[in-house]
Amino acid sequence: MAFTYRFANEKDLPSIVEIENAAMSCPWSLKSYEEAVASDHSFIMVAEDDGQIAAFSVYYLTPPESELPDIVVDEKYRGQGLGRQLLAKSIEELEARGVDTIFLEVRVSNAPARRLYESFGFEEIGVRKYFYSNPVEDAICMKFERTI
Repeated sequence: MAFTYRFANEKDLPSIVEIENAAMSCPWSLKSYEEAVASDHSFIMVAEDDGQIAAFSVYYLTPPESELPDIVVDEKYRGQGLGRQLLAKSIEELEARGVDTIFLEVRVSNAPARRLYESFGFEEIGVRKYFYSNPVEDAICMKFERTI
């Protein structure tokens, strides 16, 4: 499949919220996504398949750093490398905006996501105890630094 990548807008939010609600045990609210779309200090990148949102990622920007608080692939598109492609496109966009360091948290139990991040060069830098709820779980804190 050939996916297209672009920045999200207000019209995309119902689809984004639907994907989030289906995938996450503690999903973000519509208001959180509205704030991310409206802010000059964040962006949401979407991957589309024939006009349908298949995945999205959210970034908070404080150049030269950024935080990746949310990246989700719709269940029917998982296992096709879309998360990898979306992360690569997002890192390209962040680098164009002067970001060379990205931070994130990931559930200890989310081995596929941890492997993906590690394959991009993210390194474990700590643990946040009891960070997640439903179920309660620790978060692995990770950091990516672009090497020049």
